[in-house]
Amino acid sequence: MLQDKVAIVTGGGSGIGAATSKLLAQNGAHVFVLSEKPVSTMQEVCTDIAAIGGRATALTCDVTDRASIATALAAVDKATGRLDVLVNCAGVFFRAPLREMPAQQIDLMFAVNTLGAIFMVQAALPLLLKGGSGGAIVNVASGAAKMGVEGCAVYAASKAALVHFTQTVAREFRRSGVRINSVGPGSVRTPMLGFASDALTPEQEQSMAKRTANSLSPYGNPIMEPDDIAQIVLFLCSDAARALQGSFILADQGFSAAMPAPG
Repeated sequence: MLQDKVAIVTGGGSGIGAATSKLLAQNGAHVFVLSEKPVSTMQEVCTDIAAIGGRATALTCDVTDRASIATALAAVDKATGRLDVLVNCAGVFFRAPLREMPAQQIDLMFAVNTLGAIFMVQAALPLLLKGGSGGAIVNVASGAAKMGVEGCAVYAASKAALVHFTQTVAREFRRSGVRINSVGPGSVRTPMLGFASDALTPEQEQSMAKRTANSLSPYGNPIMEPDDIAQIVLFLCSDAARALQGSFILADQGFSAAMPAPG
């Protein structure tokens, strides 16, 4: 599906980013796994990719730092001379009522979730266009971008801005060969959400019970796995999604369609 394509996945060291890196590599792409953490923290992902015969290269990159982005893209260009796929999966999440949210956390969510993706798209565009055939960009947003969730006002705003950026910049990319779309995951079993472990705190147990009560999931489990979202990202990166431009795919198992449980 992505044979001999070159892909960048930010936030590729864990969660949805790691699952996406592995799936893109499994489908033939040479994946550059980016994270702000040391290269050693991405080694497990790269090892897993190598074990299935895939190609992966780990690069340290802080998406909030334009110089760091430029260095990472230069490394990709030097190694391959091209870029076909960019997946912006780097993100941070803090939950608190607005009046209690520290300014530092507000700044960080917008810096990573919104500006980081914008910086990456802006910097990667010349490399995407270099080969003359364009490419695909997928921005991983959130279901919260389309639905109010208590305690998530700032996070939701940062992701809603990313969705609108995707929709708007798609117009600039018309006839360029570059497709840009976004996906809005619901609750996914990742370290960022806090459900990565089977050992849940009492607060997480309560949250899980509420999610289950309100969920329209046909599987009876409101928490998805990272690969559920990675499969959607793979589709958006492939030629099978050539009809999609500026689209937002909501992948929350019907959570946003559910009315609150009575009582």
